[in-house]
Amino acid sequence: MWKESVNLVLHCIEVVETLPCQYKISMIKDDRIIETFTDDAHSTDRKVTQPIFNIIPEQFKRFISSAGTVIIRCELTLAIGARKDFLSDESIDTYAVSVPKYHFDGIYLDKNLSDVKLKSSCGKEIPAHRIVLAAASPVFKAMFNHDMLENKTQSVDMNDISYETAVEMLRYIYTGAVKNREIPFIIDLSAAADKYQLEGLKNKCEQILGSKLSAENAIVILKVADKYSMKNLKQKAVDFIKCDIRESSDPDKAGTMILSMAEFLSK
Repeated sequence: MWKESVNLVLHCIEVVETLPCQYKISMIKDDRIIETFTDDAHSTDRKVTQPIFNIIPEQFKRFISSAGTVIIRCELTLAIGARKDFLSDESIDTYAVSVPKYHFDGIYLDKNLSDVKLKSSCGKEIPAHRIVLAAASPVFKAMFNHDMLENKTQSVDMNDISYETAVEMLRYIYTGAVKNREIPFIIDLSAAADKYQLEGLKNKCEQILGSKLSAENAIVILKVADKYSMKNLKQKAVDFIKCDIRESSDPDKAGTMILSMAEFLSK
């Protein structure tokens, strides 16, 4: 059986300045769109290919038509006019991934003009800027607007968030991008997004986890979706598990998934 995943990448063939765009990928089965994936991307270098879609064999089976074909449609929307027009465009994706209104790529992790430090769980500090954090997160805004310890010490103690997760959280706040898309890391990033009420980041984590569902991780992802109130991901994980149990020819595998599902439902 074919075991490789299907990948689509975005590749800029000419050197340009930062070119923001949105992509929408539709899976079409028997002349009907059954699922869409939408996100934003930034093409900056013709030598770089940016992965925008990845699907594994377990998921791919759901998209095979009655004629044995698979149709994938990819639509790109480029921001060639005023930047505000692009950023105000509403996503039609199920996950409603939002594009950040502010882009501060030039000062991401820059100590210059930094007026606050984030202290991660290992004690390592990360330079940041109050105005940027407050604009992105109502939690940070409350910290800096009230007579709280963080406002007096110019330091935020994030003792339950790893250094790597905090850096990636800031990457999204400052640039709108998420670089590390490994499942364990995205789960940790989901926790940080939920804690600091970063809805755009939380939605992006939800989308990434949804694109990586497999028989091996479906129960884990379902638990994450339930814990952080990711309703669309929760439904997708449940549907995936039901489909996988129904189509499985391995009774041991199906039994394990049923027991795991029953354990989850009993809590």
